This record gives sequence, C-alpha cells and structure tokens, in this order.
Amino acid sequence: MKRNQDFTYYRWVNGLNTCLQAILAVLLFAGGMHLASKYFWRIDLTQNHRYSLSPETVSYLENLDNPVKVIVTLSSEGINDDLEPVYQDVRALLREYEYAARNNAAAGFDVEFVNIFQQRKQAQLIASEYGVEHENLIIFASGDRQRIVFPNELYETRDRKRKSFRGEQVFTSALLDVSSEEQNTIYFISGHGEMRFDNTDPNRGLSQLGDALQQRNYRLRYLDLTEVDRVPDDADLLMLISPRSALLSREEEILRRYLSNDAGRLIAMIDPGRRHGLGELFYEWGVLLDDVVILDTGPDALAGGGDLVFHRYGDHPITRSLYENRLRLITGLSRSARPDPGRPLDDSLSVKPLIFTSDTSWGERSYRQDKNFVYDADADLEGPLSIAVVSERQIPSQLGINIPGGRVIVFGTSDLVSNNRINSLGNLTLFLSSIGWIIDRDSLTNIPPRPIDDIQLVLTRENINHLRMTLLGILPGVVALSGIVVYWVRRK
Repeated sequence: MKRNQDFTYYRWVNGLNTCLQAILAVLLFAGGMHLASKYFWRIDLTQNHRYSLSPETVSYLENLDNPVKVIVTLSSEGINDDLEPVYQDVRALLREYEYAARNNAAAGFDVEFVNIFQQRKQAQLIASEYGVEHENLIIFASGDRQRIVFPNELYETRDRKRKSFRGEQVFTSALLDVSSEEQNTIYFISGHGEMRFDNTDPNRGLSQLGDALQQRNYRLRYLDLTEVDRVPDDADLLMLISPRSALLSREEEILRRYLSNDAGRLIAMIDPGRRHGLGELFYEWGVLLDDVVILDTGPDALAGGGDLVFHRYGDHPITRSLYENRLRLITGLSRSARPDPGRPLDDSLSVKPLIFTSDTSWGERSYRQDKNFVYDADADLEGPLSIAVVSERQIPSQLGINIPGGRVIVFGTSDLVSNNRINSLGNLTLFLSSIGWIIDRDSLTNIPPRPIDDIQLVLTRENINHLRMTLLGILPGVVALSGIVVYWVRRK
C-alpha cells in the first residue's frame, strides 16, 4: 500500500516537474521572441549588398510627410523564368523600405502585392483608382499623384543580360515624385499645327506618348509662344513636335532666352520639307537640319512598306540601353540632323550625333521634283547620316566647376513618336531615355546601381567524372559502411 502511495507521489511530482519545464520553456521562448522584436539587426547577406538602403533613402522614408502606397502587380504564381528574379528583387527591396519607414507613424509606407488574374475585385479597384490594369507593374501613389515603374527600368543591361540592379535609385526617385508637391512639367509648344498629346489620330496623334508620360508622373501642358513674353518658370522641358509652319522670330527669341539664360531644355522634332524658323537658334547650338529626305537601298535598313530601320547609335547615355539591348528604331520619312561643321567655336558647347543611317543611305536634295531617286554625288549627302543630335552647354565657373547649362535634342523626324509608331521596337525606350536625360530626372538621388555578378561554374571532363564518382559511389558507400558498423556494434 505504501509502495502505491510512493508511486502516486512520484508520478505527481514528475508530472508537475514536466509541466513546470514546459511553462519555463514557453516563457523562455516568449521572452526571447519579445526581446528579438525589440532588439535586432538586419543583415544583408547578398553579394554587393543589393538590398541595403543608402542613408539618403532612409532619411527620405523617416521624414515622409504623406503616406505612400506601393502596389505591385508582379506575382509569384505562374511567373515566367525571366521575371522570377525581378519579383524576388522587388519583394526583398520593398521589405527594406517598409522596415526603414516603420517608425514614421505620421505618414507610413505600405506595400501590397496583387495578382490581377486571381484577385479580380482588387484588380478592378486598382484599374478604377489608378487607371491601369496590366500585370508586371509597380505603382507608387500618394494622394492624387502616382508614378508607374516598369520592370525594365530596374536594371542596366548589356547584350540582353542584366548587369546591375538600380532598383533603389528608381524606387527612391518614384517615392520623391509622388511624395513631393512638385512634378516635372513638360510644355508642348502649340500654334503651328504641331502634334498634340490629346490627339488619338494614328499618324498625327501623340495620345499614347501622353499616356506613357502621365503614367510616369509628368505634368503635361500646352504653350503658345505668341501669347507669352517668356517661358513659364515651372517648365522643366519644352517639346516642339512636327510644326507645320515656321515659328516667328519673336518666338525664336523667347526660346533663345529660355535656353541661354534659364538653362532651359528643348526637344525638337522637325519633319522633312517643313519650315521651322529656328535656323539661327539651331546654329547657336551647333545643330544643322539639312533640307533632304533620307533614302536607303540596304535590305537591313528597310522594313515593310519602305519604313526606315535604324540600329546604329552614338555613344551617349540616351542610346546606351538601345545599343546594349540591340534594339532597333523604325520611322517613316526623315531628314538629316547633325552637328553643324560651321558652328561657332565654343568650348562650352558639346554636340554629338545620336542615331545613324546605314552605309547605303543618302540624303536626297531634289525630293520635291524627282520621283525616281538616284544618288547624285555632286548634290546629295553621302551616308551614313545622323537623324538626331544632342547639344549641351557647360558653363565654366571661377571655382573650376562646370555648371550645367541648356540642353537641346533635335530629331529629323516626328514619326518615331506618333501613335502608330511609339510602341514599335525601341521607339518608346529612346524617347523616354531622351526625356530622362535632358531633365536629369534621377539627379535628385545619388544612389549608384548595384552590380549583378554572374557566378559560372566551369568544369572539365575530369572534374565531372570525379563529381559523378563522389555523388554516385563514395557518398553512398560511406553511408552503407556506417550502417554496417552500427549494426555490428549493436550485435556485440
């Protein structure tokens, strides 16, 4: 009887001891979790610290005045192999943004991933609120301002391979775009029959270009130079696209003052056979527009219907992505736009051609009279020719620092950006790169891209044989021998 009582006593004691150990383990685990939630460090173990935020970005996030929402329509389900690393990079980087903004309760930085094919209701809300219903987008929004980031903006590529990740630079630029009260304002010059961003005509409309710019948070306005004395102060860029009549000398003077005195920015697209009235202004900026029509007989330079195809580019940030990704351009009638060989000597002025025709091209001068065109070495311009040129002025200061002056880009065609062309081949990429460069859109951030290092394992035939022997012979043999030893020891 006493033995049964002792057994019952010890059983209760052991059970109580087990319960106490379980409670202590739970308390220890809970205490550890509490301490971990209060005191911890985040370590970026990726090569080149791809997802580490710069102090500049952290400062912006900690001092946000308005809440910012990020909607990502990239999804991990059903994603193709090319977008899988993009999804992983975007997700990991946005986690760091959320973490850096965790203490800013006044504003906040919220990220939402939406699969628009499965979450139909949420996709409809996004379409109605932000005007987009496409997959593979990153939407930054704050109040009534938004900017859409496309996956190809997140990387610098070479030979169609991603070489560096510029996600933080792009995301922080988008963050500043939507959280700042200021927007980049683009004025389209009007009053001379120019192409308009609210026109949906396939040949003379720019509505698709206008949509693309507004999706990237540009404010678009019209400007009639005959009604003003100077360019508005909020103008970040002027665009003159396909005027059908020449500008007045008074308008040319307004543009001259804007470019020279205000370090202005101008993109001009002048079609063949059109008078533009800006000859003196272009001369001052070292640009020559030849009164020719570019013709080409080369098979690689012509598309269906006789359209011109371009794949030669000058060395410039505007054309670098086109060259590295082997993107081509397509357009209709074009004229030569090149550095003026007789331009004034000016060390502060840099003029470079951007896009070249092929060796079989020429500039036809008698395009108004003849119909059967043949190259005339005495009259026509010999190819290759330039159809776009960029001019930039650097103003030297007494401190030995060059201060950026005005910038001008002149194209010898407007057909590149018309509604029926803008989404063809590399046309949109070229024009967006031109706008980004000419207004220094990413100059607010000083965040370098992070290199992406490809790790390649090169094995000789002998290495492969050794690896095969190790995996198929040695490792299974070691496991089998260990089992035999264990069995023998247990039998003993």
